[in-house]
Amino acid sequence: MIIKPQIKKTFMKLKNVFPIVATVFVGLIVGCSSDLDSNNQPAGTLINPLKSNLIINATPAISPTIVNLKTAARFGILSGVAITSTGYSTISDLDVGIYPGLRNSVVGFPPAVIQNGSIYASDDTAISGTYALLGQAKQDLADAYLYAEAAISPIPVIMAGDQGGNVLTPGIYKSVSSILIQNGDLILDAQGDSTSVWIFQVGSALTTVGGVGGNVLLRGGAQAKNIFWQIGSSATLGVNTLFKGNLLAMTSITLDSGASITGRVLARNGAVTLTATNIITKP
Repeated sequence: MIIKPQIKKTFMKLKNVFPIVATVFVGLIVGCSSDLDSNNQPAGTLINPLKSNLIINATPAISPTIVNLKTAARFGILSGVAITSTGYSTISDLDVGIYPGLRNSVVGFPPAVIQNGSIYASDDTAISGTYALLGQAKQDLADAYLYAEAAISPIPVIMAGDQGGNVLTPGIYKSVSSILIQNGDLILDAQGDSTSVWIFQVGSALTTVGGVGGNVLLRGGAQAKNIFWQIGSSATLGVNTLFKGNLLAMTSITLDSGASITGRVLARNGAVTLTATNIITKP
């Protein structure tokens, strides 16, 4: 076939242009991905295509400022109205307190035991200053709760639904409603920095389903004392859940049979309920 000179010249120009177009096209794709991905997640957030809500924070870890519990930190359980245990639970190296609830609203101790700690109630008179001590602890809890709720640096990563199977580096993670930890374990990875901090801002309830999946596990030097769960309503740790961090709930906290937590169970207004063989350990 004979190609006319003019057509041949035009063809050669297009041939030279194709690589440039391809390069620009690829550049546009990469540039767009640096802002928001197809799931409207912030830059540096990866989505597992097999699980639409799976978040793996891929950005360099930037920790928020730690939440200061102040005098509330001495308590493994702090409740507003009632503390109930129906089994052989153990609280280690932490106190148990109720305010403004009374001593007769603390039920089930024994058989539940407190190792290296004591029970404090707002109507106790044997130890001078108990009422003021508990009042200050509840105020410090309220302040810590509000601080965690309002934290905005670094910018919170938005999450929703089941968080089981996620791997999260330090930061602030926010849900405007309830969250689950169910289909897999939630892993918090400090990437070698033991001072790393996590703040979870949960608008409503937190529920875990322990056992094979549904636990909160740590790696990379992460420490339970630096993890804070601000819960807008109530929290329930499911059967045999292994949980890490400090629970700061507006209302109530329930530990189902066999659930254990390295951290604290702090309920501002509602009750704390232990069901059977629960373990609370100082982080």
